[in-house]
Amino acid sequence: MLSIVFGLIALSLGFWAMVKYWWYMVDVLVAMLPLMLIFGGAVALLAGIKNTGMRSSFKIKTNVDKGSQAAPRKKDE
Repeated sequence: MLSIVFGLIALSLGFWAMVKYWWYMVDVLVAMLPLMLIFGGAVALLAGIKNTGMRSSFKIKTNVDKGSQAAPRKKDE
């Protein structure tokens, strides 16, 4: 019950502050927009790379290359 009361008080103070200081809120949102776009783009890029399998195919190629160089073959006479 106490958390409900504190939640309602916080909501009412938040709405009051948003109405009273609206232009400060707009400035903060405008400043945060490029950061959110950069973060969202990075997350989308990483999700796309994970779904295409580029990372796993790169690991397979490097393991194959390392395996062929690790044990050179000798010719039989």
